[in-house]
Amino acid sequence: MFIESYYDERYMGPTSSREPAIPYPELVGEELSLWQRYLPVRTELGNVPWLYDNTPHVVSEELDKARKSLCLFERIEIWSRSGDPMAVGVMRGEQTRYFSIARWGDAKLTLEQVKKRLRVEKWMFSLVCRGNDLDFYSCDIGSHYALRPIA
Repeated sequence: MFIESYYDERYMGPTSSREPAIPYPELVGEELSLWQRYLPVRTELGNVPWLYDNTPHVVSEELDKARKSLCLFERIEIWSRSGDPMAVGVMRGEQTRYFSIARWGDAKLTLEQVKKRLRVEKWMFSLVCRGNDLDFYSCDIGSHYALRPIA
């Protein structure tokens, strides 16, 4: 199983003078957009009953560390799809900000791999949509494979 923690005491992301230093990298721009599309299911940490049963110990410790630092995040969300969850700290303010806490699951994916998977999913979805259009037709072999509506 792949496990990645983003906590780094040396990394203290840019903050205003009123905010504490944040030891997690901020998700911004294309990176934020890609992870939001790739991990479409978002659940607040306290509302994920299966989480601690299926989460590696290292990730549980990281989530506990982030949760104990409640002054950092308004809430922690688990972004997921089957088998590849990511814990994200959420800060509200003038603009909502997102920070990577940990990711674990079936595979270590780079942003390029996520882009590729999203392109493939979009392509497959378009094929399914086109295929569904043909469901309303039947193929009449005696008429040179002409498509005609099903009666």
